[in-house]
Amino acid sequence: MGKYILSVFFTFICYCTGFAQSHGLAFSSHEVVPEKRTGLQLTGGGPMCIDGAVDISFDLQFRPGMETYFGYVMRLITTQGQNIDLVYNQRLFSFNFVIGETFTRSFVADTMQLYSGWNRFRIHLDPQRQEASCYFNNRLMCKGRAALQPSTCCHLLFGASSLDRFQTLDLPPMSLKDIRITQNGRLAYFFPLADNGTDEVKGLRAAIKNPLWIKPRHQHWELVRSMHTGSSPALAFDARQEILYIIAKDTLYHLSIKDGQFGGEKLARSRDTLLPGHQAVYDAHTGLLHDFYIDQQRVSTYQPTAKEWNMNFTPAELGEYWHANKFLSPADSSLYIVAGYGQLQYKNKVQRYHFPTKRWELVATRGDSFMPRYLAALGTTPAADTAFIIGGYGSSTGNQAINPKYVYDLLAYSVKDHTFRHVYQLPEPERQFCFANSLVIDAARHDFYALVHPKDRFNSQLQLIKGSLHKPAYQWMGDSIPYSFHDIRSFADLYYAPASKKLVAVTYYTAKNNVTQLNAYTLHFPPNPAVSAVPAAPRPFNRGRVLLGLACVLTAGALFFFVWKRWQFLDETDTPARETTSAPPVEKTPEAAAPVERHPAIYLFGEFEVTDKEGNDCTKLFTPLLKELFLLLLIHTVKNGKGITPEKLYELLWEDKPLKDARNNFSVNVVKLKAILEKTGGMQILKDAGRWKLEVTDPALYIDYQVYMQQAAGPVSIPVLREIADRGSFLKNVPYEWLDNIKSDVSIKITDLLLDYMAHADLQRETEFVLQLTHAVFQFDQLNEEALAYKCRCLILSGRHKIAQDAYLKFAKEYKESYGQDYEKSFREITREGSGNN
Repeated sequence: MGKYILSVFFTFICYCTGFAQSHGLAFSSHEVVPEKRTGLQLTGGGPMCIDGAVDISFDLQFRPGMETYFGYVMRLITTQGQNIDLVYNQRLFSFNFVIGETFTRSFVADTMQLYSGWNRFRIHLDPQRQEASCYFNNRLMCKGRAALQPSTCCHLLFGASSLDRFQTLDLPPMSLKDIRITQNGRLAYFFPLADNGTDEVKGLRAAIKNPLWIKPRHQHWELVRSMHTGSSPALAFDARQEILYIIAKDTLYHLSIKDGQFGGEKLARSRDTLLPGHQAVYDAHTGLLHDFYIDQQRVSTYQPTAKEWNMNFTPAELGEYWHANKFLSPADSSLYIVAGYGQLQYKNKVQRYHFPTKRWELVATRGDSFMPRYLAALGTTPAADTAFIIGGYGSSTGNQAINPKYVYDLLAYSVKDHTFRHVYQLPEPERQFCFANSLVIDAARHDFYALVHPKDRFNSQLQLIKGSLHKPAYQWMGDSIPYSFHDIRSFADLYYAPASKKLVAVTYYTAKNNVTQLNAYTLHFPPNPAVSAVPAAPRPFNRGRVLLGLACVLTAGALFFFVWKRWQFLDETDTPARETTSAPPVEKTPEAAAPVERHPAIYLFGEFEVTDKEGNDCTKLFTPLLKELFLLLLIHTVKNGKGITPEKLYELLWEDKPLKDARNNFSVNVVKLKAILEKTGGMQILKDAGRWKLEVTDPALYIDYQVYMQQAAGPVSIPVLREIADRGSFLKNVPYEWLDNIKSDVSIKITDLLLDYMAHADLQRETEFVLQLTHAVFQFDQLNEEALAYKCRCLILSGRHKIAQDAYLKFAKEYKESYGQDYEKSFREITREGSGNN
């Protein structure tokens, strides 16, 4: 009951005051050479003397993705020579509580719990009973006899130790925070390990060797592509394939948000005229890319087979519809154009282009007034039956000479009845702003995201905001993006890549020489609140909000008092946990949790992806050469722990260059790569024993290849392996020759491990889990017959006979296309072979 109340209490506090920042100290372990391992000695200036009953508590979390987790977590050494140790045994997944040279007991801790969250350990020293006890997450796990004096002086060590007679360099890769030492129930020392080793009670300074501090996490936009084009471009985004199209006069460029690949397709026939102010859309329902120019009421469609556009624009004067908003409506197969500016007039027209009939018409609208404007943002609901338009700059009459102003209203436009509905009016901000062209709508949470910027300066910035579709409030998110704004010469847009979970921002500016500078940025979704001092929208004094805040404080205090009183009557369980001497070699958990999003992270399975601490996608910072250099360093570091020799790097990357040039190229690109890693955080490049390697500097950094290597070495956790495999084959779409053998080894090993589990699974009980495993196998081997057998059998067991037959027929078709002959096994044979244990 006490735990439940406490969880409610802290949930309430978080609701009222927001989330706390992460902090703690990470420990370098077996992944680095011995002299670089981390050690923490709380008694840096000598032994610590404590009286009476003593409790030493701390929060611990394992750093994921490492190969070796064996070693000392904590050592308490009394001046009389008594040692009390907490040691992790990787082979048995257990913690050993050691007093002197005696194992008291061992206890098993859930490895996923150790990796995914903080765990509270508490060591209780009782001189009166001559006992030492160990608690894990408030549960007594083990205790034993210990020679303790009423007044004890001791050294308290975590991780690596250089103390005479008690030296050790074996420690698990871990993170610690919030070390508390109490004497007779009173707090004597508190080391939060926020960003230093200072005790906040008495000012004691801990000695720390090779510290890795866990810093607060914030969101940052990352530049993924910068380019120049000689003509006024147009932008379109395919959200399903996550491809940004950049339309130029003689080339169709495409940037993949998933893997960062950038390319250009030369047109078979260059376009004669590409007018400033033209815009583009990608129609997900038809798979067609359209470029349109509103003034001429022309829509040109790209013909991918012929590599040309089916219509050209004709030369014209400056347009009438700069910065107009647009959206596609699948309900009536139409393109809608809203608002715009040109020839000293702001527009409030709604125009429609009907694709089947190729007719362009002016839509008669109803409902609330829609003031003429441009530089507004527009986004639609998932069905595109409603479009939301917010903000902009315009005037009530549409005439630029008559009282132009910023507007901050949100309107909803219904496609069905062509009606505008006024939703709300945002309070006018202290610093005025306009909007980039599009809104990203989060329909599930009834929120939107938009980019805003001032209109009165060239060297401007775009700032992301999060707003509500129902309430007139917004919040600044992430950091800012540089934006060269010169009215009709500039353009900015915002998109959302759902599979990669990234916001995509694109800006361009066309100079007087008609050369356009275009930049594309990404930000992991959902973004974090901004940390810069950006002024929020002013809010009038709200008595209700003040009273609510006061109620939060009073209620929190009352809850805390209640919980404290409750704890006076509750005592922790005094029954030691059952001694565990072994653990199963394979974790067979049929429940398959959803893949965990981890930041920072490096993913080599599926599409290559790198995210920083804040979840920002950093993949696009890697040019093709830097990407290959990074992968060579990373894979050889993880694979053998030694890294790669300079000679091997030169041979693979600059085979055609003299040794001197290869060295120069390597030096230049290492500097570039270091700059990226410094920006993304989590790793650093170093040379050790004549080899180049990557050293992990952030304990939270997740590397799926490192986790895979740990699993391949055993023991195996099938859910962990499945999560890795679900992303796809190893370095999918990365074609380096030196990778071929590595890819083959990974594919064979991971397939064998998953199939071995399925061979011993109870298909009746684990039907859905085995189905998920077959999907993972197909990521590596699309024509694996064993996986097909298990898949069909599981589908039949779950009553999905038609789907099972379809899966078989699809497999047989792909088999014939690949091998040029019919698949010889029948559906009945396959389902019998896949019966497993049922």
